[in-house]
Amino acid sequence: MNTKLLKTLVIFGFASAALAQGMPAFEEVDANDDGQISQEEAAVIEGFDFATADTNQDGSLSREEYEAAGAHSE
Repeated sequence: MNTKLLKTLVIFGFASAALAQGMPAFEEVDANDDGQISQEEAAVIEGFDFATADTNQDGSLSREEYEAAGAHSE
């Protein structure tokens, strides 16, 4: 495997793990309890990449999209 690619994957893995450990539960971020996380609601999570997490590009995150982005239910 290409050394540069390997380094990129390792860095990405550490960043993802760090982000996942610090992310609040879905219910904590969904401030208005509508079952979706808006970009404004997600803005409270430092370092969270909303655009990447919004895989269907509908402007909000479902629980599945949020959890796939590294969140965990508590």
